[in-house]
Formats: sequence, structure tokens, C-alpha cells
Amino acid sequence: MNLRYASASLLLWLCAAAYASAAEPALIERSATLAEIFPVQQVRALRSVLPADRRVTWTVRLPSTPPRSVLVFVSPNATADPPPGWDTVLDRHAMVWIAARDFGNPVPSNQRVLVALMGLTLARRDYVPADARRYIGGMSGGGRIASMAITKFPQLFDGALYIVGADDFGKAEPARLAAIAANRYVFLTGEKDFNRREMTHVHERYRKAGVSQTLLLDLPRFAHQYPDATDFESALVFLDSSAER
Repeated sequence: MNLRYASASLLLWLCAAAYASAAEPALIERSATLAEIFPVQQVRALRSVLPADRRVTWTVRLPSTPPRSVLVFVSPNATADPPPGWDTVLDRHAMVWIAARDFGNPVPSNQRVLVALMGLTLARRDYVPADARRYIGGMSGGGRIASMAITKFPQLFDGALYIVGADDFGKAEPARLAAIAANRYVFLTGEKDFNRREMTHVHERYRKAGVSQTLLLDLPRFAHQYPDATDFESALVFLDSSAER
């Protein structure tokens, strides 16, 4: 990593951490456009999906210790804050949270995928070290977007958390399938979730396609909802694990 870039990133993290320690909860608001995040050539290719001057706002939460990973989260609605109880888990895993506001289910899927990738790029540029682990997650319709993003661009991530929503990636050419299979995936559903059958089916489709590093959390009495801190941490432990299951 370029020394000047590393020093600037560290300074940004220290400033943001100082802000976070003074506020409760430790949330930062960041905004940017395509043109402020991606090179000109990429912006030209992407402006048909999202106007180059459209300003996107993310909620960023920094952990209490230097970050080791980042979770790009896709919400089903306009909100972008971590669910109640997740803060301490994010701290224990030294994980940066970043989620776009106002990009819920009514927004076109291609825009939501692009905004998630913008958030990842922003986090890698300003908040996490080059070797940080990169995850994407989402709830319900947001889980579907997370599954689209990581299977379309598997080389950008290390794993994904699908909460009561995920799409099958269908057929993939050998190189992309190998990249998909190199990552880790958690499918989280429960006996009262109306998407349970689809979640278990998509999980099985992953397995049949040769994607072995998966975990199905099928929880008792769990409905179409966010998991509590304990089950959220179980998902992160699996994603952070190096042993195949």
C-alpha cells in the first residue's frame, strides 16, 4: 500500500473514531456521487444506472478498535442504521458498518447493487485496511440484492449474510462459479418466516452447484425479522472462520 495513502486513511479513521467515541450511537453520515468514487471511465459506463451527479448518503459505524472487516448492508427500506443490539457484536468483530439510506425495495435493483458497490469502495478507501475482510449482507429484499451483488462480483467480497431473503445465481461460467465458491455464505431464516421454503431451496441450490462454504441458520419461532445479537454473531463467526463446512 502507498505510504501516503495509508497515512491518510489512518488519519481519517482516527478522526472518525474520535467523533464516534463522543457520540452515542457511533454513527457517521457520508455522502458521495459516482464521480467522487469511481474513475471517469467507470462513471461513463455506470451513469446509465445512476446519474453521475446523484448524491448518495450512507450511514457508517466505526468499531471501537481498529477495523479488520467491513459489512456493506442493504436494507429493505429507507433506514440505514444497525438494528438494536448489533453494535456490541460489530465492536467484537472490529467491523465497519456501511449502509445506504433511501435505497430500499422500491428502488430499482441495479441501482441498489451499484450503491452497495459504491459503499464498499468508499469503506475500503477511507475506513478499512487493504487486507480487511469484505462482507455484504441484507434483510428480505435487501438480502436478495446482497445475493445479486456478491454472485455478480464475487471477487470483491469474502462472504455474505442473507437474512430472510436471497436469490439463486443460476448458471455461472466455470471461472465465476469458482470465485463464488471461494466465498462464505450464511442463510438465516426460521420456522415462521414466510420466505423459509425459498431460503432453504436457494441454500440447497448453492450446495448442489458446488458452493460448500455455507451455513443455514434455520431458527425456531423465528419470523420474517432481523436476528438478535446472538444469532447475528453466529453468522459473523462463520463468515470469519477459515475452516470449510
